[in-house]
Amino acid sequence: MLIDWPRLILALVLLLPPIGLFHGKKVCYRAMMRDWDGYWLRTLTLPYHVIDFVRAAAGAWVLMEALKRAQGAQDLMRYSAFMAQAAVLAVATVLQAIVCKEPEAAHAPFAFVTGLALGFLPPLVAVFALVLAAALALGGNSPTVFFPVLALAVPAIGALFTQNKFLYELIIVAIAVALPWLVTLLFPRHFVCSYRAKPKTADPPPR
Repeated sequence: MLIDWPRLILALVLLLPPIGLFHGKKVCYRAMMRDWDGYWLRTLTLPYHVIDFVRAAAGAWVLMEALKRAQGAQDLMRYSAFMAQAAVLAVATVLQAIVCKEPEAAHAPFAFVTGLALGFLPPLVAVFALVLAAALALGGNSPTVFFPVLALAVPAIGALFTQNKFLYELIIVAIAVALPWLVTLLFPRHFVCSYRAKPKTADPPPR
């Protein structure tokens, strides 16, 4: 058997559930084009982002391992394995974006695509591509460009460091990380990012 079905099922369980389904009352949303001064700490300390990062990295690695033997088979099975990986990662990133409790908004899955890249790509390629995308997004004060820049940086840096040895993997990840951004272009949605709500202060006792 060329497909490791238990690992494939585990990968689907890790990757496909949209994190937006689990956002409760303690999660707030802020549009990406607004000023984020005073919100960075509350964003970075939101536990859901850590969960997204870990499950995406683990799920991408397990998905790759589940179809590794199929990738070494004859052409038809090999290409089918790559197509299956592309479909799973594409559906996963789209689901993370479109399932959002904020009306007419798409959830920006920064942590998810970061984990996905680190789990699926050679570490050196992933790190350089992520650093470049983050630097341009922060330097240009336009966080949403993180997704298209990362989609372009992955195959470019991958070709530079690996000489197209991982061509299919590079293309798969490039498509997957670009899709959340494309969703906001194709549908009337704007990007929002989740952050931790401030705890409510207790009302002063009556005099």
